[in-house]
Amino acid sequence: FNSEAAANDFVLLADGRHFWLTAPRVATHNTHGTGDTISACITAELAKGRSMEEAIRTGKAYVEATIRDGINVGHGHGPLNHWAQIEGDVQ
Repeated sequence: FNSEAAANDFVLLADGRHFWLTAPRVATHNTHGTGDTISACITAELAKGRSMEEAIRTGKAYVEATIRDGINVGHGHGPLNHWAQIEGDVQ
């Protein structure tokens, strides 16, 4: 991890509520598929009955884990590690 940098996301919900999500920025080229992965995770969490905010927070935590616990395969921009586990409680 690069402790001096963070990946920050501002979320604005349809009802006007908003919040920031912050995660450590990981120095890696293995980030292929982050958009597909976070949208699939959010959709799955909504299907399980979670609120939109809970689903987004879980999606962010999951993508953070897939990048942090990355795998090195191939050349160039590699994939995420979809076997990664979220650590701790999702906030």
